[in-house]
Amino acid sequence: PQALGTPRGALRARPMTALDRALFSISLQLIALRIPARKCNAFMQALQGHVLQRPKLKPIQPDGEQAPCTTRLLLLDEGIDDLQLTKLPDELRDYVAAEGGEPVRHSVTIGYDKFSAEQVLRRLLPEGMEVPSAFEQVGHVAHMNLREEHLPYKALIGEVLLDKNPRLRSVVNKVDSISNEFRVFPMEVIAGDEDLETTVRENGATFALDYREVYWNSRLEREHRRIVELLRPGEVVCDMMAGIGPFAVPAALKGNRVYANDLNPQSAKWLRTNVLRNKVGPRVRVSNSDARAFLRQLLAPPQGATGEPAAAAGEPAAAAAGGAEAATSAAEGAGEAPTLAFGPFSHILMNLPASALEFLDALVGAFDAETWHAPLPRVHCYCFSKETAAPEADVIRRAEEVLGCSIPGAEATVVRDVAPNKRIPPPPPPP
Repeated sequence: PQALGTPRGALRARPMTALDRALFSISLQLIALRIPARKCNAFMQALQGHVLQRPKLKPIQPDGEQAPCTTRLLLLDEGIDDLQLTKLPDELRDYVAAEGGEPVRHSVTIGYDKFSAEQVLRRLLPEGMEVPSAFEQVGHVAHMNLREEHLPYKALIGEVLLDKNPRLRSVVNKVDSISNEFRVFPMEVIAGDEDLETTVRENGATFALDYREVYWNSRLEREHRRIVELLRPGEVVCDMMAGIGPFAVPAALKGNRVYANDLNPQSAKWLRTNVLRNKVGPRVRVSNSDARAFLRQLLAPPQGATGEPAAAAGEPAAAAAGGAEAATSAAEGAGEAPTLAFGPFSHILMNLPASALEFLDALVGAFDAETWHAPLPRVHCYCFSKETAAPEADVIRRAEEVLGCSIPGAEATVVRDVAPNKRIPPPPPPP
């Protein structure tokens, strides 16, 4: 078999940083069978393994020399190169003759549109360089993590991805690791539209976001769904690091009620927008606060009158009159502290893998038996582990160190590998 993306007789393109689509106009000289149109399926089945197989090139072609409705051309494998079909088994040659197949020579021009992104990049990048074909899609945005060796060719790589993925409008490259408290990584647009406001669908919900401003990871969809499926009817959730709502909104769509908080003002803004967009405002209260402060405020004994909070942090998102614009301004306002308007919560979500374990100490002594009259909540805390042999035991041990006690019945589940020797297991701390 010939190398992927290098047709027989074609020279490999010299490495380049600009895309020349004309390089991909290649003529293939093939042997084809002129066959009755009504017998196409029978010939395809009989000659399986000996028919041309190329991405985006159909082996059945119109026959330009005959009436369009009576015959077709069946393109044979490139290894079959003579009209006597000597490289076909005897029984298949007999079949072709008996069924009226006529071997003919046929030329096919393969253009740029017939090559995949990987095939194009394999021809254009320096020989031996790994082809960066993997990316995360977030709405119309493709997110890549290019290596240093790829950077001189980043514009070329981005342009090819846009060409070969019609639903994409922007390609971004991560230029540094996440190092800020808002979990937003520095990026550059290497091809396409600079506008990174987009929408994604996940677990029955629609999310709007600006990819520059907030954290989103499409690879966590299964984990988001796993947690939402754990929730029982009527249970209330405390989502301390809610982002734009990948847990909170699907949980509310299921009928659960959620106290949802995020430190990033932009995440709180888009969270509120998504709550309204998915029509779950009565079941979600949005806050923009430090996670520890948010938990303390929720659990603080009520002081003074117990009226409904104003339209701001900690309010039911549906109460923000005037739609998304009003909700946005409310999310950025100061507002009143969140209260237990939905009653005690049964689950705490702490989805900040780089540092969520450090927040576990906020739970110590937080639940006053005189004011908390429900079972203690189950905690779902996400973190990283560099232990390859037993990451589950590693994270439970570290959680116990932060809490200063053992955690009976703790469980840990490996969510995914995020880098070599780095996994995300979420241990649920104490019942």
